[in-house]
Amino acid sequence: MTGGDTTGRTAVHRAKERAERLIGTLRRGLGHAGPDRDAMLSIVKSVFAAAVAWLIANNLLHAPSATFAPFTALLMVQATVSQSVDQSARYAAAMVAGVVLAGVLTPTLGAAMWTFAVLILVALVFGRWRKLGQQGPQVGVAALFAYSSFTQSPALSSSYLQLASIAGLVLLGCALGVLTNLVIVPPMRYRSAEHGIGSLAHSLCDLLTDVSEGLHGGVPDRESAQAWQHRADQLPESVAQARATVEHAAETMRFNPRRLFMRDSTSFAGHRTILNALERAGEQLRSGLRGVHNAAATDHPQDRAHHRFIIGYAELLAAAAEAARNLGRLHSADDTPQLRELDDATSRAERAYRELAEQAGDETLDSPRQWPIYGALQTDAHRLVEEFIHARHSLSRLLEPDREEPRSVGSAGN
Repeated sequence: MTGGDTTGRTAVHRAKERAERLIGTLRRGLGHAGPDRDAMLSIVKSVFAAAVAWLIANNLLHAPSATFAPFTALLMVQATVSQSVDQSARYAAAMVAGVVLAGVLTPTLGAAMWTFAVLILVALVFGRWRKLGQQGPQVGVAALFAYSSFTQSPALSSSYLQLASIAGLVLLGCALGVLTNLVIVPPMRYRSAEHGIGSLAHSLCDLLTDVSEGLHGGVPDRESAQAWQHRADQLPESVAQARATVEHAAETMRFNPRRLFMRDSTSFAGHRTILNALERAGEQLRSGLRGVHNAAATDHPQDRAHHRFIIGYAELLAAAAEAARNLGRLHSADDTPQLRELDDATSRAERAYRELAEQAGDETLDSPRQWPIYGALQTDAHRLVEEFIHARHSLSRLLEPDREEPRSVGSAGN
């Protein structure tokens, strides 16, 4: 086989893997709530807001600087409605301030190089006002465009008309961005505490499952390891969203007379326990995936012992994925099937860890001259299983006070 044939097949293989990852992203986005669906919705809403802004500014108003409206609308489609409103107000204030500064200084000082320098200086200083936040630099941007309009307009009246047009287009874009975010699937509007936790658990379960399936062939390639690491790095954002839903739900229950008619407890202690467990498990997975990436990127030759360890690690992750899925399904003390399935999945993970530890004890996987990649992976695996055992222990005390407490991984088999 020639080198060209090998290179061609490698390129085809990588293209196929990229296509599979893209299909997986689309499947997750269409299948359930999570970071992938949020990204897809954000893209759809941004396209809609920009298209409507362009239609109004260019086709209906025939504005000379019509691009200001869709540009602003794109920026104002934020993660939540409250963020859209807050950033729109700051952005509009910054842009209008820049336009006003140019409208005052340019006619007063005349169109000259030193006028331009003074204008930008004042705009940048004003942009440091803390109430403008991260939109402060837009004062200078708006002042620059407004100054350009002044120098290119033949008459003073047309210059002011151009400035008013820019300010109006910015306000139009802000309004359309906020309205789009408010009307098309408003973020967080429909999410309950259970939905937020379920979404997080589903995302973690999906990632654990995909990594497990990918590792069943042994040590992965670098590109697959990087793709898993990228998805794992999105988990903290999902945790923050889930925590916000839980705390918002808890806040709405305070002094609410409807809680008197609710059969289940509204302390949200169980929700917080599950959320904390998923968060810690996600952090352990992120650490483990860094080890997987190091194993994929190592220059040392991989042998059968390394592949057997990775396959055993994959079995452990499969059991952890099932435990994460069942944690997301727990909503009340009546969910006894999920409690039993959580027990079974946790027990499977314990057995998988013991087998992994026994295998690692019989093999020399790490060279004394390199960073202990497989030793670190074993440590991360131990901590990951411990998180699910601790979660089951905490939920047992909340939901089944009379149940015997489970043992930890360290005590299993003693």
